[in-house]
Amino acid sequence: WVFCASFIFSRRPSSINSLSLAAIILLLIRPTNLFEAGWQLSFASVLGIGLFTDRINFFIHEKIFKGSWLEKSSLTKPYYQIIARQGPFLLNLLCVGFSAWLGGAGILLYHFYTIPPLASLWTVMVFPFVAMILTVGYLKIVLTLLLPSLADLLGVIVTGVCDIFIAVVKFLADLNISEIIIGKVPLIIIACFYLFILLMRLESRQHALLKKIVTTALFVLTAGFLIITKYDRTFHSDLRLTALDVGHGQAVLVQLPSNTNLLFDAGSMYRSDIGRKVVIPFLNHSGIPGIDRIIISHNDTDHINGIPEIVEYRSVRGVYADKAFFAKTDQWGTAKFLMDSMRNKGIPIESIAENPDIDAVVKIDFLWPRENFPDLTDNNKSLVTKIEFAGRKILICSDIEKYAQQKLMELYPDLKAYIVVVPHHGSVSSFEPRFIEFLRPEILIFSCDENQYERHIGLAQNKTPSLFTSNDGAISVNIDQYGSLNITKYK
Repeated sequence: WVFCASFIFSRRPSSINSLSLAAIILLLIRPTNLFEAGWQLSFASVLGIGLFTDRINFFIHEKIFKGSWLEKSSLTKPYYQIIARQGPFLLNLLCVGFSAWLGGAGILLYHFYTIPPLASLWTVMVFPFVAMILTVGYLKIVLTLLLPSLADLLGVIVTGVCDIFIAVVKFLADLNISEIIIGKVPLIIIACFYLFILLMRLESRQHALLKKIVTTALFVLTAGFLIITKYDRTFHSDLRLTALDVGHGQAVLVQLPSNTNLLFDAGSMYRSDIGRKVVIPFLNHSGIPGIDRIIISHNDTDHINGIPEIVEYRSVRGVYADKAFFAKTDQWGTAKFLMDSMRNKGIPIESIAENPDIDAVVKIDFLWPRENFPDLTDNNKSLVTKIEFAGRKILICSDIEKYAQQKLMELYPDLKAYIVVVPHHGSVSSFEPRFIEFLRPEILIFSCDENQYERHIGLAQNKTPSLFTSNDGAISVNIDQYGSLNITKYK
């Protein structure tokens, strides 16, 4: 309506001025819009269309197509004539999509840690479906009162086109080239990107050389930083273990030097949607495009209820569990539910080996359970994992209780661990007092909620440095190839 008002007052309309006025009015009504990703993305994309579409269109016509073989052949060959007629429209649509991408790319990268490189091309591909849906949909509304039978037929057509449109969008979204997940980048890099494209838009003949130098420097800085960051997060030489803050539950991400990503459990007792709200955002933040293996310790809800969401929103190559888990899949319960859910998603749960060959430089062993004891509780059948890298040993204890802890001390009298993810979230009632002293850890990690923190803090009074996800947030431990440690907290 701001744009239309210019005609009433006989003023020359300006899309940029209208957009600016609309933004000011909306911010006066609700100032917090300025900090919302959706609001920023909408206005940045429209601003990009207003600033860059004509310039890009002009550049393509004048610098690329003018005098080219396409222009010369379009008058003599019939199929070139078809291209010549429809080409300008499709080209303009592509320019609009690319301009919107330029405007919104920095916002997408800052908030969602991703770059969709082919978004402009996808815009051209899905536009015919959108145009058909809108045209037939409006026609159906008009004919509803006049010709109800014809309107019903149009409704069937719209439904069919919508189904095809959804299938095409899902297909494009599933392509590995649809998005590049970079991860968290500093705000200064986003500022450099926008400064670069604004300088490219600026016309300045007086300082042309200075403009070229500055824009080239900004491009090299921005592109170089993104390439190096993506490379470092993909091809790293260290081992990275992160205990995510899921409350009363467990989700431990292990990034191996071979670019293999393992997720040990993903569940929470009292928090909902932890796969979508906790695990997926952290994967995006860290620039991790997918999970190679999800390893299930046992069938408790607070260890597995986030797995279906992760499989839904992220690429997962396989889900694995031990024989104690499979023993529960023939009866109604969480194990059977997860088994059926994974099978429906095309990723059946597989049996895991005791000594899997996952990485060439990282040794992973599953120490427990050694046998399928039918009289043990599900917690005492939990999977216990030992990870060894660069002389450091990590023990992920899952939910084992006193019996399993005692058996581990008997079976492995020389067992030691530098880092221990404490058994059963640090529960005092199911804890063997000698177990921590036996392992001689240097770091204890408690995956627990705030209510458990006060009750479990007594276990940390043995002078061993202790970290609590309820208090410290996500806890990330990096071990480099020389065994040096670095701890990062994401509160």
